[in-house]
Amino acid sequence: MISRRNLIKSGLLFSSLSSWQLLAQEEKPSQLFASAFSLNSQQHFFTVFNEEGKVSWQQALPDRAHAPIVHPTKALIAVVARRPGFYLDIYDIQTGSRVLRLTPEENHHFYGHGLFSADGRKLITQENHYPSGEGRIFVRSLESGQVIQQFPSYGIGPHESSLIDENILVIANGGLKTHPENDRRILNLDSMQANLAFISLATGELINKITLPANLHQLSIRHLDVNSKGKVALGFQYQGDEWDDVPLIATADMTSKAFELLDLPMTTKRRLKQYCGSVTFDQSGHTLAVSSPKGGIVVYWDMKTNQFIGQHNYQDVCGISPTSNKNEFLITTGRGKRIFVNPITGDKNTLANTPNWRWDNHIHRLPS
Repeated sequence: MISRRNLIKSGLLFSSLSSWQLLAQEEKPSQLFASAFSLNSQQHFFTVFNEEGKVSWQQALPDRAHAPIVHPTKALIAVVARRPGFYLDIYDIQTGSRVLRLTPEENHHFYGHGLFSADGRKLITQENHYPSGEGRIFVRSLESGQVIQQFPSYGIGPHESSLIDENILVIANGGLKTHPENDRRILNLDSMQANLAFISLATGELINKITLPANLHQLSIRHLDVNSKGKVALGFQYQGDEWDDVPLIATADMTSKAFELLDLPMTTKRRLKQYCGSVTFDQSGHTLAVSSPKGGIVVYWDMKTNQFIGQHNYQDVCGISPTSNKNEFLITTGRGKRIFVNPITGDKNTLANTPNWRWDNHIHRLPS
């Protein structure tokens, strides 16, 4: 529970925090990145580091985390516990101090992802109501931490979400019904049905929902990204037989009636091992990167020509973030590697390795 005293304290801290713009003026401009990592099954951390690999700060976490959340205006960064998640921590970028810890509503858990509203005043999380298996969206006041709005996700297993614009949320409903008592056990394998839902933040009403055909119902949609033109890219995780030939990457937009399935070369598709991790556009929105930690591969797609353009091979690779440079990404692995890559030019630049640091699934670049 969050006490009234802590709510008042956090509200004052939020109001006094620097903006990203002021922070950039006060300090030497540098790209900053945020990610969680683990040293072992008991030691978990959240850290911010610069483009040279130097750590700005790190904080211990109670359990493994999944994805950072970047505030649009204030110098704030949050991280969400890995599914089934029961904490969400918010930090002051300048000091590394935690300003607020949120917990899910009763009989709910987080899914490892969330986001701030476009105006930065609200925090949006997707949660599992595990007694029923229903996916729900919660909107909290950032200043108070209190729930001010809630509505269905229009599916089961809502995982990653993003904003199409300031009023429309797109959410990947993974389709997997689980319970925190044994979270890796899928309770609805035969009947699962993932979907991509577009929801009005103002009313909570469903605007559009895209589902896969019945023969692909065991494809789970987990991760997505949206470029400036409103194109949604998404990666699948297949729950059927490993030798089945199924699509693993697709795109859509708010008016789509069906997914546009991207066709990879068969040898590359097999390398993905039926599992996509991070899905990320570069800063231009023209180059798409999708990782597979199970396959040890990152694949790239040119969205202008709609063509596969290449791959990189790194063991246990998952985290991908765009950088400030066109066509460039920073990728992280569970083997402690951090590598800047450009699939168009072929350039690679490896930061100092931290072999004992098992970088978690997602990494985000901070505004600069």
